[in-house]
Amino acid sequence: MNQDEDTTIQKLTPGTWHGRVIRHEHNEVPGQIILIEDREYFFPENNPSIFFREGSWVQIIVDDQGNQELKLIQETSISPTSSGDILRWRRPGQNPSRMHLLKKRHQLFLETRKWFDQQGFIETETPLMVQAPSPEAQFSLMQVHGETRENENLPQKPEAFLITSPEYQMKRMLVGGFEKIFQICRCFRNGEIGPLHHPEFTMLEWYRAHGSLRDVMNDVTQLCRYLSTKVSGTLPMTDQSWPILRVRDLFQDKLGIRLTGRESPQELLAQAQDSGMSTAVEDLTESNPDELTYESVFFRLWDQVEPELGKEGPVWVWEWPLPLASLARPLPDSPGFADRAECYVNGIELANGFGELTDPEEQLRRFQSDLELREKTSRQNVPLDHKFLQSLKEGMPHSAGMALGLDRLLLWLTGTKNISQVLTFSWEEI
Repeated sequence: MNQDEDTTIQKLTPGTWHGRVIRHEHNEVPGQIILIEDREYFFPENNPSIFFREGSWVQIIVDDQGNQELKLIQETSISPTSSGDILRWRRPGQNPSRMHLLKKRHQLFLETRKWFDQQGFIETETPLMVQAPSPEAQFSLMQVHGETRENENLPQKPEAFLITSPEYQMKRMLVGGFEKIFQICRCFRNGEIGPLHHPEFTMLEWYRAHGSLRDVMNDVTQLCRYLSTKVSGTLPMTDQSWPILRVRDLFQDKLGIRLTGRESPQELLAQAQDSGMSTAVEDLTESNPDELTYESVFFRLWDQVEPELGKEGPVWVWEWPLPLASLARPLPDSPGFADRAECYVNGIELANGFGELTDPEEQLRRFQSDLELREKTSRQNVPLDHKFLQSLKEGMPHSAGMALGLDRLLLWLTGTKNISQVLTFSWEEI
């Protein structure tokens, strides 16, 4: 069956097929429209005895001469509707259908695992539910509340969090001697929903012990080129290297703002006003100076830059200001900036990677700063991951890691615009 043909007139190839009757009549000709996988087929009313109720499951046997035999398998009293599951993944006229995209999703996962296996990586699984999540203030967390235990020897009313990333546990594995690991897992961020966001999403994350940020950036490039031939088939991907831009250069060239990575939120806000960006930060000027954060000012300005990134092909954005370092190491040759890079395509962040911070004292300081920022921005307080900090004290090797959103990657590879189209169920459908 060809995805691009007019499916109401094409012929079934010899074999046994199963489908559902979705309606009667085609172009005023009596008959049955039967949905097989995600394509429609018209069967004229040559024999009234094989005319089945809408919604019925039928079997079609096609012999080598093209003769077709229809049999009723299961009758239903429910007719197909646009809000039901019969047509949820294969609505007539939708091209490509969600069923087609979900088959592409299966192929994406299969080929991604194959590529990492070929590079000598080990696939790993770490917990989706943890006691100490990422304290970074930009994340709204999903919390799990347990019931009271009957066994008094177990913790009572345990509370846990769904992960925003498998990062901490995977880094502990690096401390334990694993050198090249990857994971495909579900991650959770509360309150994020829209064409590019979903509260539950699929992350591909990998680490190279003794590797550099450039190593994992190269992984992204090579993986995407590989997947473009295996999954997309139509997305042009040249062998040219992807441009590497610096955050400070983008701010200078696009906004006329000079970033040092050491400016205070107030100093960054003043620069924004002086450079003609007052509208972008207008409501922030009314904030209490003590409540103003570097992140809030920076990302208002970043919103003016981001939409144009990667319009002509993927680009990297490197050297982020230290207040946005997250778990990336400081760059010794660029004071005030961190060894962090993000990949952008069509104005959308696709991947985010670090040359990893291995200093436990600096990591503790950043965690404490994150907790203070969570309190300042009225975010939920969370416990620190002391097991991760202890693991860093045991000596994490110099490493690099990358996180890539597989849902967004599939959007790009298939030219799809809304993340709900590449999910089996969106939030509104469960």
